[in-house]
Amino acid sequence: MEQTNSKILIIDDQQVIRFTLGVCLKNIGFTHITSAANGLEAKKCIEQEVFSIIFCDLNMPIADGFEVLRHLGEMSFTGAVIVISDADPDILNSTSNLAKVYNLNIIGCIGKPIEYATVKQLLRGVNIVHTSATNRGNDPISRSQLVGYIESGDLVPFYQPQLDLRAMRISGFEVLARIVTTENKIISPARFIPVAEQSLELVTALTKTIIEAAFKDISINASYFEGLTIAVNISGKVLEEESFPSWLKEQVDKYAIEPELVICELTETALNNDKTKADSQILRLRMLNFKLSIDDFGTGYSSIAQLHSLPFNELKVDQRFIVDCISNPKSAAIVEQSIQMAKAMGLTVVAEGIENKEVEAFVKALGCDIGQGFLYSKPLKLEDVLALESRELERQEKEDT
Repeated sequence: MEQTNSKILIIDDQQVIRFTLGVCLKNIGFTHITSAANGLEAKKCIEQEVFSIIFCDLNMPIADGFEVLRHLGEMSFTGAVIVISDADPDILNSTSNLAKVYNLNIIGCIGKPIEYATVKQLLRGVNIVHTSATNRGNDPISRSQLVGYIESGDLVPFYQPQLDLRAMRISGFEVLARIVTTENKIISPARFIPVAEQSLELVTALTKTIIEAAFKDISINASYFEGLTIAVNISGKVLEEESFPSWLKEQVDKYAIEPELVICELTETALNNDKTKADSQILRLRMLNFKLSIDDFGTGYSSIAQLHSLPFNELKVDQRFIVDCISNPKSAAIVEQSIQMAKAMGLTVVAEGIENKEVEAFVKALGCDIGQGFLYSKPLKLEDVLALESRELERQEKEDT
């Protein structure tokens, strides 16, 4: 941790808290410390300086901590956030979930009065991210830029392994869109997927480009991918194109891929776009022998109804519940009930977002079939996938136990 270069902002309406926390930070070794008595003052500070760590009280009379978190999300803040609060655990858990929606990195919470040991422990090992005030590298790219990347071939598929949790070996891959520039810089989908979703033409072009590129990769390396499933993400807007199911069938025929190995992942948002038309398109996909997966299950209110009315083969539990199912009883309950319901309906269950052994053990004990997450592998370029021995992750699992 680079104390001398890291700028810290303390936001709290109590002067004694600001003073005590400032003393703790100076004793740890930080020298660039700024304080704000409320959310409005904090916004001004954030606009003028770039901070690596922000301590933020939730309950303030003028622009409270929730307003500050929203503002940090809007500006794509990439530093660490530490909440100052004595609120009930349910409120803190919900605050953490809200921060995830804003893509913020909340590393913990400290209560009042401030304790030096707690502050020091929280800051130990914090990965300081220094971000330019004028160019944070997280702003959405423009429509014209996205079109250019697609036309130049810079939009490419990455592959994240999915593991059979019983055999502990790769059972398939999820195809994920990435932009790799000529400078070999990777542009996150968070910067271009929302742009594509604004246009049926653009999101369809993006989806088809990624799918066809992935199918081509699989066809060329057929011996490696033999018998492995390939999950592709289908946007609700793409389903508005009447010919999409037949186009997808043409692609698997062209590249000699069995449709039964292709899993179409559909979010609840996709299912709710012009529901009648979406349902007919989903049925067409199933009639063509593609597998259907309901993605991000548990994030909406109509998922259960969709499972009841449509011929899904797979349920993918949303990763926001998976990542904290050990520490959050509500998340644990959602994961448990989702898996139990899916198993009762004869569906394959995928847990996305497995990052440690504790979570893996939890979902395995509940009968989850497939695991996906950074515990096993990040999304990989094709050449990195091919460098994996088919049982490498199995050996790694055995070595870790």
